[in-house]
Amino acid sequence: MSKRRITLDDVARRAGVSKVTVSNILNNRPTAVPISEATRQRVLSAVQELGYYPNAVARALARQRADTIAIVLQFPAIFQGWSGFTNELMRGVSYKATELGYDILLHTRAQPTVEQEARSLMDGRVDGALLLRDYNDPLHPLLLERDFPHVLFFTRSAHPDACWVDCDNYRGAQLATEHLLQLGRARIVHLAGPPTACSALDRLQGYRETLQRHGISLREDYIIPAHYGGADLSRLVQLLHQPKRPDAIFAWSDEVAIRAMNLCIEQGLRVPEDIAVVGFDSTEICEHTNPPLTSVRQPIETMAGAALEMLVNCIEGKPLTHRTQVFEPVLQVRASCGANREAHR
Repeated sequence: MSKRRITLDDVARRAGVSKVTVSNILNNRPTAVPISEATRQRVLSAVQELGYYPNAVARALARQRADTIAIVLQFPAIFQGWSGFTNELMRGVSYKATELGYDILLHTRAQPTVEQEARSLMDGRVDGALLLRDYNDPLHPLLLERDFPHVLFFTRSAHPDACWVDCDNYRGAQLATEHLLQLGRARIVHLAGPPTACSALDRLQGYRETLQRHGISLREDYIIPAHYGGADLSRLVQLLHQPKRPDAIFAWSDEVAIRAMNLCIEQGLRVPEDIAVVGFDSTEICEHTNPPLTSVRQPIETMAGAALEMLVNCIEGKPLTHRTQVFEPVLQVRASCGANREAHR
């Protein structure tokens, strides 16, 4: 038989005071008649002796706050395999949540309709949500309509009332593509992300328009879908065996870039001598590949923390200095592109 849970009534009986007095003391609530220090110590001793701890659900109902934030991702596959991006995202959220006194709930329960998904988020278990969803996902506008606190991160919205935190992904792609062009690489393949992700679309556009500005004819067969590290890269293999093969690859993520780099080596090519490779995110894994991977750095941990802080300000009704925040990317040069690393620090 399980042990009975100690209640506020039990503490009150042990201390010889009312339940209201116990509640006032435990919540540091001001009272019309001051509570003596002797009474306070008697209640605290009773709490310790009985092993009482407050019921979090009951406290949340009384305060109408759960002090909990939901993390809502587009697909559970974001946790598949290794992902430096996911690790940094969760670390940034966790550190900032701890600092601000909030818990984190990973919201993974699938719902048949967006209406039911919105209701499950708004059932009182969480005070707000961080959303990493596709640009056309219907959950965000519905939560806006219901006035439920939420912030988009690593994506964005055109809605004037939306709150979001993102990186300048277009600029990041521009940095990567221009760097490869400056190294004399003109036949650049782009391994593109999902067409429903803002970040992937911006990186594709940045790649396209940078080539055009430099007078490089765009080859549509050089744009290959590669939504995740395990994507089918048979089209890339075919290109690598053409007489005039690609001399560089710009991948939309580090995971995809590392897969492509290993594939090139398997096909008998040298990286970077025969083909240069650049990724996006520049997470810690880039220092441990062979060769180390050149990559565009977005400050993932900082961005995740900024998004959570913006959400907490929304929840607590604090004025927002800005509703959107865009972080600048930086190209971090390593050996996979063939440049002199020291010259680009």
